Amino acid sequence: MARGGKQKLGSIDAGMVWAFSINASVFEDGSREGACHPAAGVIPAVIAFSRGKNWEVIDRAIIAGYEVMIRLARCGNPELTLKGFHPTAITAPFGAAVATSMLLGHDVSKIGNAISLAAIGGSGLMSAFKSGATQPLQIAWSVRNGIVAAIMAGAGHAGYPHILENGFFPAYLGSPARLAIDSPLAYEYAILGSYLKTYPGCRHLHPSIDALTSILEENKVDICHINKIRVRTYKVAVETEIHDLKERGDAYFNLSYALSAKLVLGKSDWDDFDEKYFNDLRVVDLMKKIEVCIDPELEKDYPHQRPAIVEIHKVDGAIISAKINYALGEPENPMPKSATREKFRALAGPFMDKNSLDRIEKLLDVLGSGQNLGEILTWES
Repeated sequence: MARGGKQKLGSIDAGMVWAFSINASVFEDGSREGACHPAAGVIPAVIAFSRGKNWEVIDRAIIAGYEVMIRLARCGNPELTLKGFHPTAITAPFGAAVATSMLLGHDVSKIGNAISLAAIGGSGLMSAFKSGATQPLQIAWSVRNGIVAAIMAGAGHAGYPHILENGFFPAYLGSPARLAIDSPLAYEYAILGSYLKTYPGCRHLHPSIDALTSILEENKVDICHINKIRVRTYKVAVETEIHDLKERGDAYFNLSYALSAKLVLGKSDWDDFDEKYFNDLRVVDLMKKIEVCIDPELEKDYPHQRPAIVEIHKVDGAIISAKINYALGEPENPMPKSATREKFRALAGPFMDKNSLDRIEKLLDVLGSGQNLGEILTWES
């Protein structure tokens, strides 16, 4: 159960609400291999069905959900995005279905049926990001459908066992999958190859933000002395940009805004994407000096890397540059545990008192001990 104000929600509706909330934060984790956000598909199901489960059961459900969702998304990366489909929304039903099935104790046959039924439950379009406030609805519906698929499979309903190769991939890709689902991943498990975001916004912004941060750590830059800023990156990062800033959600997909805000405000946290800065003349003027282009050499490295080069051209002719191959939070460049805890407290702090924050941190410290940790995921009024 989950609570929305005074109204209690059943597990299916709760999963849908959590999926919307997690994806709407634009602060969830992600997978470079799948170009998707597995937490938005898997964690809502875990929250909805974890009551009374010990960590081993929860752990297996999360790992399995990530594995299936990321592997299927990887088979269509980057083709799904280039065709206009949103990989997270397309594959979230699979992650939710598998996680729910694991938590409900389904056998392999029922999990297989849940996956087959989940294949008919996803839809999502990249163009939905043009209205960012409602875009997460496509993730929410997909998660809901995945949960329903698991429940139906548990009740004995079967799906078409060859729906992936005969239906899902041909429909979304227009051809068979380029990769076999069981081909080796970069890491032993898909979840180990996932990243955590250090700050909000589309992940495609973050390599450029980190490159700018690297420049600022090594150099004193006066924004009055900047002639122009040139950003070189890969094709998807450029093509997913939203150029007109009308609401917060637009800023999450605008490289020029993200870099200008970083230079003016000195950081890239939740507040810095607020609409109150859209008309800040310092930000507006800097945005006009930023050009973003596709670099053919960097494009060759995508999606295995998400590189970016930022060059600051000063009025005196000097050029300062930095290149980032892996943004902070990637498995190759992980966030320190202290930064992860700081992120948790910053985001949860407005909704929980200090005692609750401390209690959750202590519970998280004993992960793997076999202790019943379902209470972590239970919201109390």
